[in-house]
Amino acid sequence: MNPNTTSRLRPAPGPRNPWSSSEGVIVDLPVILDLVCTDLACEVELWRVEATIDLCGGEPALTTMVLQSKSGLDTARLQREFRWNSPLEAVTRIVPRMLAEGLDPYAHEFPQIGYPEASHPTRRVGRSLTVEFLEDIAREYLAAGRGYTTTLAQAHHVSPRTVVSWIEKARGLGILTPVAPGQFGGTYVARSKRTPRRR
Repeated sequence: MNPNTTSRLRPAPGPRNPWSSSEGVIVDLPVILDLVCTDLACEVELWRVEATIDLCGGEPALTTMVLQSKSGLDTARLQREFRWNSPLEAVTRIVPRMLAEGLDPYAHEFPQIGYPEASHPTRRVGRSLTVEFLEDIAREYLAAGRGYTTTLAQAHHVSPRTVVSWIEKARGLGILTPVAPGQFGGTYVARSKRTPRRR
């Protein structure tokens, strides 16, 4: 972790919208997750990212993202490194786990890097394939395009066949819409609209 950078959660203004995680933990939305870098020598804020997560159609969604830097944003670095889904993953993965363990998410420091792995206790090979994991894989699949097997296999250190099996499982659970055998594509389906495929 960068000692000059902090990441904290706080309630966002507005009407409260309770969301129930897949484990049945209630998370009070909206919330703001920030990432702030400060020059400790002169106590000047160098840059700040603030993401607001709220309910949209019954599911948590990133509704606002604000990026600020007094010296200008490094667009090349943002293009290379920034993951827009990271704050949403933190709120939907880490916060329910904290609440289930009796921890106050507003009093803790959040991981600054390593999403989605840092937010996923069951992400490693050989562990159970959670719905959350398959949702992440479905999004990565759609973003990667037709070369997805190689891209995802390298990213997750598994075989291309394992990646294909994950996509098949995601389709079976209704996370992705069906396509013809051997075809790429489909659409990501929100949890509230899913119908698992009959075998």
